[in-house]
Amino acid sequence: MTINLALGPVVSLFAGILILIVPRLLNYIVAIYLILIGLIGIFGWGQMHARAAAMAAPNPPVTAPSYTPAPIATPV
Repeated sequence: MTINLALGPVVSLFAGILILIVPRLLNYIVAIYLILIGLIGIFGWGQMHARAAAMAAPNPPVTAPSYTPAPIATPV
């Protein structure tokens, strides 16, 4: 049995428990969250991951099939 945990939900759970225990931490947790989201938005951490994944496994470009209409039959 394998358990996969993402970092975001674990950090959110931990922050929520800390806020319930010490409500004054809410200001600091929100400030740190906003700073991190701002830095990720400015420096594009998510975009860098997408580029690295695209470079690791390049896919050929997708082309649409060409369409040629069927000839129109004329009555004899």
